[in-house]
Amino acid sequence: MKDEKIATRQSYGEKLEELGGKYKDIVVFDADLAGATKTSIFAKSYPDRFFDMGIAEADMVSTAAGMATCGKVPYVSTFAMFA
Repeated sequence: MKDEKIATRQSYGEKLEELGGKYKDIVVFDADLAGATKTSIFAKSYPDRFFDMGIAEADMVSTAAGMATCGKVPYVSTFAMFA
C-alpha cells in the first residue's frame, strides 16, 4: 500500500481539526481564506473556536496574541504575502 499524498494545506486543515478534538484551548483565526487554507475543516467541527477576521491580518494577529495571554492556543492562517 502506497502512502496517499495530499496537499500541505489539506493536511494542515485535517490536523487542526484532529487537534481541536483533543485540546479544547485551541482557537483558529483566518483572514478570509478558510477555503484556501483549509481551516474551514476546523470551522465546521468547532465553529465556536473559529474566527474569520476578514482582510485584517494585523488585527487578526493582535487578537490571537491577546487570546494567548488568556490561556488559549491560537493558530493564525493567511498567505505569507499578506502577513
